[in-house]
Amino acid sequence: MTTARKLRVLNIASTVLLLTIVILQSTQVISGFWSLALLVLIGAPTTVAWVILERRQGAEKMRDAA
Repeated sequence: MTTARKLRVLNIASTVLLLTIVILQSTQVISGFWSLALLVLIGAPTTVAWVILERRQGAEKMRDAA
């Protein structure tokens, strides 16, 4: 699997997980503490994936400009 595909899968999975957490929080299935903990656990890899994606796109733009 290429890096771009892995990042795409991570972005889709994190979106689904975020929606699930919001739904569970709004229906009072999980408490505020657990929703915050899950959001932090999802947010860290998602932020790393976003940074990697932005750096890749920047490198591609520089390569195309040269």
